[in-house]
Amino acid sequence: MRNKVFISHATPDDNDFTKWLSLKLIALGYDVWCDLLYLEKGADFWNSIETEIRDNTYKFLIVQTVISNKRDGVLKELAVATKVKKQLKDETFIIPLAIDSTLSYDDINIELVRLNSIDFKTSWAKGLQDLLEALEKQNVPKNAPDPNKSNLLYQQIFLQGKSVIEKEEIYDSNWFPIISFPEELRFHDYDLQLPKKFDVRKLTFPAIRFKKYLCTFAYEYDFMYQLPETEKYDGKKTIRIPIAQILSGEYNSNLISNAECQRLIVQLINKGFELRMKEKVLKQYEMSKDIAYWIEKGTLKKDKFNKIQLVGKMLDKNWHFGITAAGKLYPYNVLMVSSHIFFTSDGKTLISSKDKQHKARRKQGAKWYNKEWREKLLAFVKYISDDENSFYLEMGSEEKITISNQPLQFLSNVSYEIPTTKNLEEETELSDLTNIDDFEET
Repeated sequence: MRNKVFISHATPDDNDFTKWLSLKLIALGYDVWCDLLYLEKGADFWNSIETEIRDNTYKFLIVQTVISNKRDGVLKELAVATKVKKQLKDETFIIPLAIDSTLSYDDINIELVRLNSIDFKTSWAKGLQDLLEALEKQNVPKNAPDPNKSNLLYQQIFLQGKSVIEKEEIYDSNWFPIISFPEELRFHDYDLQLPKKFDVRKLTFPAIRFKKYLCTFAYEYDFMYQLPETEKYDGKKTIRIPIAQILSGEYNSNLISNAECQRLIVQLINKGFELRMKEKVLKQYEMSKDIAYWIEKGTLKKDKFNKIQLVGKMLDKNWHFGITAAGKLYPYNVLMVSSHIFFTSDGKTLISSKDKQHKARRKQGAKWYNKEWREKLLAFVKYISDDENSFYLEMGSEEKITISNQPLQFLSNVSYEIPTTKNLEEETELSDLTNIDDFEET
């Protein structure tokens, strides 16, 4: 019976996308066939594939990438699909799925170049929407949506041997406790002493404009070198709010609410962290919402800190472990530090293509288990520390925020089986594969 959606792709390079797409289509009621779901590794499976395409396939989807465009197995499947297309006289039998922005139009296989491809390069979510519209328009058979079927396949195939164990275990978080704050949040009423167009981001210490005030932890005299007029400022005009009252939720006034005070504190923490990273002479990478920091090759002896590799080699690229960080006051006062990987061509020059960064990140990240990510994060935080236990953010000439370099730990009632083999190459970012609403390629 010809009722299946066949997905042709390069293994293992396009596995992540193919897993994700297969599970999405199955959950929506389509009968999907791809080798990841139905063929055992190492089996002689060509006869099965050819039968599926010739006898059972209603639409043939082909994942277009630089690698699949040249892979023998994919080309053989395409050749069979092209014959079936002619037999059925169905000009829309083959549907290319474009996921690789590095694949030049001039290099696309001649059998596909004239076909209308569906664009997944910018967004997998948007690509899926367009594909579903095409399948609906072309009356591809499907059953009632059944997310349970998709979930069962996910459990049986991709989570086999990864069962949860009922035992207590302590886990490190990526939340680093704030040990101490300055005693006061200060609002300096500089008025005309602060020029209207002056960029407060240029100040030596973190500060934020709030109404007619300059909100900061710093004392009023900390800005006189950059704002000479403040030398005449009367400190009695400054509004001073005890930090303890703000953090406990007790403060409120006509000037500013407690929630707004907390929001300003978080912003000041973030600005303080940014200045701290500049002092450490770390390299920057501008992400969509944050600035990440990474270490240039050669900065550390053997590119290691505390024997943990923070810079390494991947084929013709260099990978660099990096972090972003943000203040957080609920449910604890912490600096939340997130892990990232960045790639350079020579250990210093970032690869400019976000698409290449993304693909390299998924490939390299697939080689690290939780233990490796944890070790690198702790080593990086230790690297920026001032002593054995903490590091500080300078918020003024006499004011600091002190942060522990030991993360908060949490007790879990369950654990998991640690894999005995390095097979994460085929399991990269499976959370992305099962939740379309949360995934946007960047």
